[in-house]
Amino acid sequence: MTTLNLPPPYTAEQLAALYPSNLELHQVQVIFRHGERTPVAPRFQNTGLQAFWPYCKSASLFTAPVLGPDGRWDDLAFRRRLETFGGKGEAVLAASTGSGKVTDDICLLGQLTDRGRETTLALGHRLRHLYVDQLGFLPSTLAPPEEYYLRSTSIVRALESLQQVFTGLYPASHRPTDVPPPVILARSLQEENLFPNEANCRRFAMLSRAFADVAAKRWNDSPEMALLNSKLGKWMPAGGKVAVDGHPRLSGIMDTVNATLAHGPETRLPGEFYDEDVRRIMNDFNVDEWYRGYAESVEFRRLGVGSLLGDIRDRATAVASGKSQVRLALMGCHDTTLAGLLASLGAFDQKWPPFTSAIAVETFRLKDHRRSFWGRVTGAGADEGWYVRLRYNEKPVVVSGCKKAGKHLEGNESFCTMEAFKEVVGKIAPTDWRAECMNNMDKKGLPKVEEVD
Repeated sequence: MTTLNLPPPYTAEQLAALYPSNLELHQVQVIFRHGERTPVAPRFQNTGLQAFWPYCKSASLFTAPVLGPDGRWDDLAFRRRLETFGGKGEAVLAASTGSGKVTDDICLLGQLTDRGRETTLALGHRLRHLYVDQLGFLPSTLAPPEEYYLRSTSIVRALESLQQVFTGLYPASHRPTDVPPPVILARSLQEENLFPNEANCRRFAMLSRAFADVAAKRWNDSPEMALLNSKLGKWMPAGGKVAVDGHPRLSGIMDTVNATLAHGPETRLPGEFYDEDVRRIMNDFNVDEWYRGYAESVEFRRLGVGSLLGDIRDRATAVASGKSQVRLALMGCHDTTLAGLLASLGAFDQKWPPFTSAIAVETFRLKDHRRSFWGRVTGAGADEGWYVRLRYNEKPVVVSGCKKAGKHLEGNESFCTMEAFKEVVGKIAPTDWRAECMNNMDKKGLPKVEEVD
């Protein structure tokens, strides 16, 4: 639930098993959670945990484009220091945890930390080792811009994580100096689909609240919640109880636990928060609250991650049809993105995605497959010989809708036929997400159960 511990790079034997010799890789799309960050809200200061953490050296290295008096653009280098309230309400500078010394490396809430930069950079290095050094699929030097796609949400930690992954994959020494800087795509928050967009999809927000309410009723009076209260209750503010819908919410408690575990000893909670049973119960209850909807409701899938799945499908089919040259896509996302995608495809392991988790969507073609003598194949026949495979944190996963005979590569269920993958996504991807976000607003409670097939 916190820092991801990846295995060593693939051996030659593992590589041969993962990438069968009769298949040729044509595209990889990597959707990854941002790296380690600080908590998104200050919690449990009554335990001695500081609200602001000293893990962001980038704060002393900022630059900003500025317009000079001569009309030319320049870079302004600056250091950021964080100001906050003092004990009497006065303005004071936030100090380094424990030392009381003002520094330039204090993080904002929810900010990507130095550790988060290290792990996302390492993810980029790993992608380079696999797809450049071992498989020879991507070029050693950055390809022309039409061959790659970079995008992140507008949340800064996701954008910075994308930049770190890209730097690990293509460090400065492997980017030509005579080409323009890479393009990173972004969307307005109103149209963002790189995470489940509750703020701009009213029906999805309504369904999310309904599943959260059911989870609270299911677990708040359970023996497991009683155990959490016996361990953590004394630290709850204002005598409150630990609860799915408590204050802070159970998901917020887990957020702080995970963030502290990912960083140094200066930012630690009391030992009870790290009890094995405590962490297991928090994971199970929070996963139930946030992700049960994807396993039970087609509407929840469509509104939560259906649009993103449609984009992923479209890029895969475009390269298969010869309409696109994109060989690499990198997308900086969030934990809710990855878990939502996996749960919607019947491939979720019921564990909250750790920082820097990643899904690689790989598109393959049979090497001995040939197109029609008369030219390009169209219609359903155009999908013949093409396969899509997902790897989550280095391990292949099986899409539920690809398990039946004829819907996967013979002998390996993790390779969906392109036709089967399109069929699965077709049931989830909305044709007009914004319109569907306004449907069924008169329907209260949970939708009928329609499990992933």
